Amino acid sequence: MNVRFMKRQSLFMKIFLSFLSIILLFVSFHMISFRFFTSGIQTEIIQYNRLMLKNSVERYQTHFSRLKTLLFTLYNDEKLVAFNRQMVMRPDQDVNFWQAGDILKVVRSQAYNPVYYLDNLIVYFNKPSFVIEKEGTSETSMFFASFYKNALYTDTYWKTQFDRGIGYKMHAAESFAIRTLDSETERQLLPITFRLPGGNYQLIAMLDASSMMQAFYGGSGENTQRFMILNEDGTVLYRSSGEITAGELPVFDSGQDYKLSGDYYYFIDKDSEAKLTYVTAVPYAEIASQVSKLNYSMYIILAVSILIGVAASLFFSRGIHRPFKQVVASILHRKPELVPVKIQEFDLIHKELYGLIQEKEAIHNDLLNKKSLLTSYGYITKLKSINSDINEWKDIMVKEEPYVIVMYQLHFRELAAAEQPMDPDRAAYYIREYIQVLMTERFPLSHTFQIENDQILSFVTVDEHNAGSLHEALELLKRILDRDRQLLLVAIAVSPVYRHSAQFNEAYRQVLEMAQQIKPGEETQIITEPAPAAGHVAFTQLQEQELYAALQAGNAAACSQLTDRMLDLLSKKGASLIQYRRFAEGVAERSYQIAETYGSGGEAPFQQRELELLKHCFTREEFERFYDRLFEACAEKIRNQKTEKDHTIEFVMKCVETRYAEDISLDMLADKLNLSSAYLSVYIKEKTGMNFSDHINSIRIRKAKQLLSETNMIIHDISLQIGYRNVTSFNRMFKKLTGMSPGEFRKNQVAHGMMDELSGQEA
Repeated sequence: MNVRFMKRQSLFMKIFLSFLSIILLFVSFHMISFRFFTSGIQTEIIQYNRLMLKNSVERYQTHFSRLKTLLFTLYNDEKLVAFNRQMVMRPDQDVNFWQAGDILKVVRSQAYNPVYYLDNLIVYFNKPSFVIEKEGTSETSMFFASFYKNALYTDTYWKTQFDRGIGYKMHAAESFAIRTLDSETERQLLPITFRLPGGNYQLIAMLDASSMMQAFYGGSGENTQRFMILNEDGTVLYRSSGEITAGELPVFDSGQDYKLSGDYYYFIDKDSEAKLTYVTAVPYAEIASQVSKLNYSMYIILAVSILIGVAASLFFSRGIHRPFKQVVASILHRKPELVPVKIQEFDLIHKELYGLIQEKEAIHNDLLNKKSLLTSYGYITKLKSINSDINEWKDIMVKEEPYVIVMYQLHFRELAAAEQPMDPDRAAYYIREYIQVLMTERFPLSHTFQIENDQILSFVTVDEHNAGSLHEALELLKRILDRDRQLLLVAIAVSPVYRHSAQFNEAYRQVLEMAQQIKPGEETQIITEPAPAAGHVAFTQLQEQELYAALQAGNAAACSQLTDRMLDLLSKKGASLIQYRRFAEGVAERSYQIAETYGSGGEAPFQQRELELLKHCFTREEFERFYDRLFEACAEKIRNQKTEKDHTIEFVMKCVETRYAEDISLDMLADKLNLSSAYLSVYIKEKTGMNFSDHINSIRIRKAKQLLSETNMIIHDISLQIGYRNVTSFNRMFKKLTGMSPGEFRKNQVAHGMMDELSGQEA
């Protein structure tokens, strides 16, 4: 034994020394690499920062030149010049303000061009005082006080710019509180103005300073937070953060473009054309940290290399110990695994032990099977607190005969409607007694017991002689129970045939799941096979909007028509009673939320009363009555709150309904109502719960569905007829609101029409 141990130890040492030589080779390689890369790394980092700033200056210079060209071209645009001439030479009432729409298109096309990094492009007219910007037109005082708000750049500030010199001027970047139709944000903007001599208007380009810095300068880590642009007079035009100021800049010698001052390396470059100075500051500690990171990386790589070598040595060493470990594990854990072993002696011992342990396990399992009755009974008794004597049915299970589990799920209906209301507990007791008598007559070894107030379970032994009798007995029971279907609805779930008592728990869980498959109806249902769950059924986005509009209008009948279609879909998919109720709960919750917007839907008694009625819905007709009561209650509460007629919303909705095929816009409607487009957008959303664009798209898609169903027009022509000039946009919006493409919708309509025709012929 000692000799064999020494041999194994000797082999282990040889393997270990071999891997130790590999580890030493890794160490030598990494040390050489470390010395090579660390030399001159600091100089390379400084050169990198100089080059990055130089490239950034070139990008800024090119961008400012491009922007100046844009402002000059726009300032001399013939439409803008003609419109300005009207305002200067004509009285206000004679000015054709519709021409501002042409200017708005030009402004919008340039403002949304990502090349210029513009947040907005503003045409500021002095007399009369108003602006044209990408969102529309507005009075200057309201625009700079509400939509582009800044304490420095007020309307007064921009008016004073008409008194300064002509040409281009860059203003210091400031943070603006920006309010749009959909959101309110705060953004740092760099204004640039342009005006020609004697001009009645000026152009204001609002540059997104942060986006420009990320695009033109970029950087990584903390570098992006220490960037600054100085004007010709040394004032700050833009700085990325408060960590860098003009007063902290060191004095640079002629031709010097970087300098170490204090804790920072300052890099500087100038734009000779725009006479701007660009500065970035990199902490000395950051450059040092980059070198340190390289050092740490090398040390980590070295440590990982050593760990790899040690892990590999341990892995191969385990290969020597594995055969003996397998034999010991088979003895200790009594779980033998017949795995081939390359060592002959270990392989022989392993096979002999495997045979002995297998024989012992067979004897042990036979003893455990004799105790399976007590195990199953203890599990069910502890879980369900069944009050029955094990002596009544233990003899049945120990025989290991084939058996079936039958679950009776009782659904008591609204007993108050009966002439003599019945106690559910007492009714369940009598039903259990009757089932016990019926089953024992045909299956003497059967046993029936009650496990819940509404659940009864039968254990029935079967064989090839009485397998058909069970079905006959259940059919007889069904006829008896259906006599009282006004009082209760019963789901009878029958498990497959099981042959071992140890499978009792599995059979019980299976019949529990099968009992949940009961469908809506007025008779007892016998379920013998598990059915796949029906697909999820829910309103589409368009149907949600239709429900909202119908409830808002107090039209309970239209809401009921929607749910009737969904009930048809549930019936077609073979949904269970539980799925019907879950869908109804979702519809009820949505209706309450809509009613809450009018201050009346969230009353707890109102909701509880409606949901209590849902518990007594077992047939489609009962669900329909539930929906009718629900919608009428919600619609009535909404109608009671809508006492005044909103002429603005009435005008908007009339235009949308009659002119949906035209190029109708929010700006056009706002102009007709003498309102700003921003205010009108918020007002429509507040009063109707939907955006203006959602109303347009909803009506257009509704008309498209009608044309697809009733005509043979091609999809492109339908797109043009309902107001979409781009068929791609039409396809995308149609699929968003209906869940399918126009072509798929038309195919479904054709298929449904053929099925209806066939059904009519069969009838």
